[in-house]
Amino acid sequence: MILKLINKVHLTDNVYSFIFQPGEPLKMQAGQFVRVELVHDNPDAEGTKRWFTNSAAPYEGILQITTRVTSSTFKKALSNLAEGSEDLLLVEDPEGDFVWQSSKQALVFIAGGIGITPFYSMLKQRLHDNLNLAVTLIYAARTDAIPFKDELTKWQDSHPEFSVKYVIGERLDLFKLGELIPSLKQSLVYLSGPEEMVEALGNDLVKDGLAEAQLKQDFFPNYNNLNY
Repeated sequence: MILKLINKVHLTDNVYSFIFQPGEPLKMQAGQFVRVELVHDNPDAEGTKRWFTNSAAPYEGILQITTRVTSSTFKKALSNLAEGSEDLLLVEDPEGDFVWQSSKQALVFIAGGIGITPFYSMLKQRLHDNLNLAVTLIYAARTDAIPFKDELTKWQDSHPEFSVKYVIGERLDLFKLGELIPSLKQSLVYLSGPEEMVEALGNDLVKDGLAEAQLKQDFFPNYNNLNY
């Protein structure tokens, strides 16, 4: 499917949102990801295809790729696209089960850096649908240059059931999570961020007693504790 670039927005630091109008209606659930292709000269070892979470909410009818623009050839080619470009192609439809699940347990979202994107999509869709935001978001970041912080602050101010706790410039581990949410083992936990963070923290949570059925994970390849 052809994707037409309609806007490029600098959020903070080296984080940008690239907004595309799909050539056909995009059927997806908030939190799902797509696979896209951008043919470009001299691609690196990762090639011309990438997976990205759609940080837009489904009701918007767009594909919004929010990412850090790094030294990868794909990211450079993406950042160089001109408005109106139709070079980016959707090659695999939206998929994934990292979506909002109704539960009697308290919901906890844990985001590491750019791992905020699926949560942003879920929360924005629920706001549009006039549904509650009964969730605690733990947002870990290297610095205070935090994507979507203004929106999250606004939503927290207007929805008392929604809480955001930031962990800036320090390692997010079981001890820190226990300080922030003592009842974590009784919660449904969503974990999204760099692959190594998600795997390590997810394993630690299960070893510490969180039931595997209470853990949903979504990892972002090619990110680590130095660039998330």
